[in-house]
Amino acid sequence: MAMIFGTADQLNKVSVGMTRQEVIQTLGEPKSISAQGDLEYLQYRWVKTVVAADGNFPEDYFVAIKNGRVLSYGKRGDFDSTKLMAQRIQIDEPAKGAAPQQQSGDVYTDLIKLKALKDAGVISDVEFQAQKTKRLQAQ
Repeated sequence: MAMIFGTADQLNKVSVGMTRQEVIQTLGEPKSISAQGDLEYLQYRWVKTVVAADGNFPEDYFVAIKNGRVLSYGKRGDFDSTKLMAQRIQIDEPAKGAAPQQQSGDVYTDLIKLKALKDAGVISDVEFQAQKTKRLQAQ
């Protein structure tokens, strides 16, 4: 089966920041291409290993491209963009008119959440920097 589909080891040749063309030169033409917002997904179908074993069926692997460069890659479920399209995004900012929330007190965790929101495109770099400064000054 590995001769028909290739193996997941091929994904080890990809790295974040590669261009779309470099990915296609390295991995070959994808099985399919799709997009959501400003992200493009190259889909490949490979088996896990060369050795035939029970459960070594072809699986879908993805390379997420943003602005012509690799943002992330993996098999379905390895990163948020390959999960089912329904996603819940939780923002730790109070709605206008809502009672103010206390910060968690853990600046590191707050900054990780902010970075994830920025990376997901939910907040801009300017908003990220403003919130980061606000949390660091609150220390």
